[in-house]
Amino acid sequence: MRTLILGLAVIVGLYLLIVVLAYSFQRSLLYFPDQYVLSEQELGAAGFDAVTISTENSGELLSLWREPRDATKPVIIHLHGNGGSAAVRLPIYQAMAQDGAGVLAVGYPGYGGNAGTPREDAFYAAAQANYDWLIGQGYSADKIVIAAQSLGTGVATWLAAKNEASGLILEAAYTGIDDMAQRQFPFLPAKPLIKDRYRSLDRINQINMPLSWIHGTNDELIPFAMGQRLFDAAKEPKFAHPVKGGGHNDLWARGIDAVVRKEAERFVANR
Repeated sequence: MRTLILGLAVIVGLYLLIVVLAYSFQRSLLYFPDQYVLSEQELGAAGFDAVTISTENSGELLSLWREPRDATKPVIIHLHGNGGSAAVRLPIYQAMAQDGAGVLAVGYPGYGGNAGTPREDAFYAAAQANYDWLIGQGYSADKIVIAAQSLGTGVATWLAAKNEASGLILEAAYTGIDDMAQRQFPFLPAKPLIKDRYRSLDRINQINMPLSWIHGTNDELIPFAMGQRLFDAAKEPKFAHPVKGGGHNDLWARGIDAVVRKEAERFVANR
């Protein structure tokens, strides 16, 4: 009996140690920043500029910017996923701007050479500062389209719930990072211990603008059914764009740039 009790104590102790370690290092399991900074030559060749935008918490952050071709075109503010940076997604931003749209790719704290620490409140502050910068540049809310992918969709729903825009485009969206964490670590009490929750499901019905949802039916990271649940909770008007056979990281290779451009144009035209 003593041996059994000792064995159980060891197992419980190891489990609690795993819980403590997972809690302590959870942001290292969520954020995977790349620190690459594009040169002026690379930016110039792509038709983009690096712009410095001040935030309250993280100081000055670099974002990528391309002006719209003319005043009738949309301006897309884009919030990327948890890996890489805005710099490594430059081909995506070029594709967004192909028909003349303006694109502001938000630079996150702790990503792409930016100061600061990746965390939920810092990402919200960066998104708001970039939105405010666009307004300050003279672009009205009815010309702005908020777009995001993966982790960034949680930031985008926060931004859209607090600001006006012509529309919202969500790619591979989730209900909340706490839900995702519990799915990834079912043997841990992950959901109540998550620091950065990004609860899109709690905000989606507060958003008063058209929504376009894009999701791969074979997404191996964020289940299609989870994205569908978020989409179902959103207000009308809303438009679903399931990508048959699409995974999590291959949607742009499957041509969703055309969907993003078309939806952005439609949102602005209908304002």
